[in-house]
This record gives sequence, C-alpha cells and structure tokens, in this order.
Amino acid sequence: MWLTITGDPQSATTDTVEVDATSAMAFESMRMVKLRVNRARPRTGFDGNPYQSYYSTAIVDCTEQKAWHRTLSLFEMPLWRGKMRIADSTEGEGREVSFAEMASNPRDRLIKAACAIALRGS
Repeated sequence: MWLTITGDPQSATTDTVEVDATSAMAFESMRMVKLRVNRARPRTGFDGNPYQSYYSTAIVDCTEQKAWHRTLSLFEMPLWRGKMRIADSTEGEGREVSFAEMASNPRDRLIKAACAIALRGS
C-alpha cells in the first residue's frame, strides 16, 4: 500500500515520493521504510548512470535525524519502467536520502513520519 508524500504517482513528469506503509519496521532509534520515487526529469545516479525512477529501502536514524538508502533499484524510465539496475550501499558511502532539487522537498516530513512509528511491543 503506497502512501503519496508528494507528487502524483500517475504522472511521468512529476516529482513523486511514496512510502510503503506496510513495510515500516522500528528498532531502537532506527526505522526502515520502503520508498518509491519518480523524478520529473532524468537524473544521474551515484554510479554516474542516468535514471528517472527508483525503489529504495531507506534507513532512518531518529536520534541524528538522518536517512540513507540501503538498497536502490534504479529505472532508466519514469514510473518504474525500463531497464533496471540495483545498487547496495551503507551510510558511509554517501547515499543520503535528500530528494535534491524537488520544489517541495519531503525529506524532513519523511523522517518525522518514520520516527513516529512505535517500537514493536511498546
């Protein structure tokens, strides 16, 4: 079940960020969520290759108010179509969740929402 944070998931020319509400997991001060993102225009990935949309497993550190991509499935075309490549990363490799150049950047809202997830058993 995808919840739209910003944008329009039906529009290939709109910056869109969605969260899989059923995927969220909480442990201590960390949260893990699955994202899917469409960019209005093609962009260049961390590997130097173009992409326009992606799926991501993101880790959120609620203490530091930071988030980074743990895995990325990058698509060459909008709306999660076309050739796909997978990139695994860790926090130290600079794959911060930033949504660069989005007019209405949802990064802080995403972190706040993820950190509101209760720990299992609390």
